[in-house]
Parts: sequence; C-alpha cells; structure tokens
Amino acid sequence: MADKSESQKSSSEAAKEVPLEFVGKKDAASGSPGGEAGGQKASPSSGMSHTMRFALSVLVAVAADALEMPLEPFPPAWILVDVVTAGAFFFLWGFRWEVALVLIPELVPGLNVFPTWFLLALYLGQQHAPPSSPPQQPPR
Repeated sequence: MADKSESQKSSSEAAKEVPLEFVGKKDAASGSPGGEAGGQKASPSSGMSHTMRFALSVLVAVAADALEMPLEPFPPAWILVDVVTAGAFFFLWGFRWEVALVLIPELVPGLNVFPTWFLLALYLGQQHAPPSSPPQQPPR
C-alpha cells in the first residue's frame, strides 16, 4: 500500500512540472495542444529553418540586384526580375508588407540601382530571428 501512495505522489508531482514552452499552445488546425502558439497560420515555408530562409533570401536578393544592372535599358526584363523576386520573398517569408514596400522603388527607373532586395533580406533575417536563449523562468 505504501508503494502505491508513493507512486501516486511522484506521478502527481511530475504532472505539475510543465515546461513554459507548452503552456497554452494549441494546434492551429485542430485546436489541440502541440501546434503553433496563438493559433497563428504558418508561413508557406514553415518547415524551413530561419537560417535556411535567410540564406535563400540573401541568395535571391543578390541574384536579383546583380541581374538588374545589365537589364537597365530593357524595362520589361527588370520588371519581370522584380516580380519574380517579390514572389520568391512572399514564398519564403509569407505575405509581408515590407516586400510590397521594396517593390515600389524597384519599379521606378533609376532607383532600382540600389541594393534594396539585399537590404530587405538583411532586414527580414534580423527582424524574425529566433531568440538566442530560452526564456528565463521567474523565481518562485
């Protein structure tokens, strides 16, 4: 009998210790625990790590900014490059208003010589960086 009460105590104590990462999290689709926090929708490339998305963003941005230089005399060509680049950023990061904001100066002749796509990639990489350390638990 003493063994039963001890096992019940240890199981009830273990049930009380829940990591803060799992408290209040629900799956966006079914409402069950274990999904993303706050019921937010996942971005189109949510399976990719932040580092991979950032690296691909920089690669796409450098390629787009490099392709626009020789295509400056041919407006339809660099407009196509900008539209494809914006689509790639939307695919990598989901719908972000910053992408639409960068698309405006890119479509203006003469302003597209600045590396705005590269600056956007750096901004998005810094803006959505995962926390460097786990959150600290308050003292009890």
